[in-house]
Order: sequence, then structure tokens, then C-alpha cells
Amino acid sequence: DTVVQITQSLAIIEFLELAFANQGGQLLPLDHVARAKAKEVAEVVNSGTQPLQNLSVMDSVESFAGSEKGSGMKFGKQANENGLSSLEAILAPYHAPSTTGGPFALGTHGPNLADICLIPQLYNARRFEVDCSRYPTLLKIEEACIGHPWFCGAEPESQPDYP
Repeated sequence: DTVVQITQSLAIIEFLELAFANQGGQLLPLDHVARAKAKEVAEVVNSGTQPLQNLSVMDSVESFAGSEKGSGMKFGKQANENGLSSLEAILAPYHAPSTTGGPFALGTHGPNLADICLIPQLYNARRFEVDCSRYPTLLKIEEACIGHPWFCGAEPESQPDYP
């Protein structure tokens, strides 16, 4: 057997979807438009928000700012707010009162890639003291996800390596 080593989240997810198709839930929608939208949401988090809140980035911002203590945290908070604002704008149309879809990110009746990227980002936003009430659509999606088995026990505090 060939050993496969994949290190990036979205690459791992896509590999698992292809390698173990039809063995449980499906993270990547079959519909081409829905798949593209799920990947769009994932990329807003994965490349446009999450990397900007990493400790190494915040430390660099702090060192470039000179003696301004807390500038790295402010930068991380702003990155979270910008990302969540983008996600709210992308996802709100799926949850408008005139829609009849489901409660998950893309208006589906089950979670997909968009949901599994959104929920950890909301968790991180709270670590940065972001006022998440400014994102009512995202909070409604989060409420649906929290009750789904895929998310039960997935929070960082439930993991064996949590500090």
C-alpha cells in the first residue's frame, strides 16, 4: 500500500470525500453551483480569515507596530470581523424569509463544507471578543449545527489534546 500524507484541511477533506465516497455524510455538494458556493465559504475562512489570526501573524504585526501592545490581537479581531461580515453577506440570501430551504449554511437540510468551516471560525471570533450578534444569519446556522451529530463533541475543549 502507498502511504498518503496530506497536510492541508481542504485537501484532506476533498481526499476523504473521494476516497470514501458514500460512506456517511457528504461534505461536498453534488450540485456544481452548491459545491462552488461551499468552497467559496471555505476559502473565505481558510485563506481570507483564519491565517490572519494565527499567533505568528499576530506576533509579526505586534513587532512591526513597535511598542503598541495588543496590536496583534486587534489585527486578529479585525480579520475575524471582516471574514464574518463577508460570510454573513454570502449566506444571508439562503436564509431570507422568502426562502424555504433548510437551516444549514447553504440553505440545506444537512451540513456540508461551508458549515464545518464556519463553526470553528465563530468559535475563534469569540476568542477575539468579536460581537457575533452582528451576524444573525451565522448565529442561526451555528444553532442548527450545534444540534447535529457531526458537531457534538467537536469543540476544542472536548479534544484529548486540549490544554
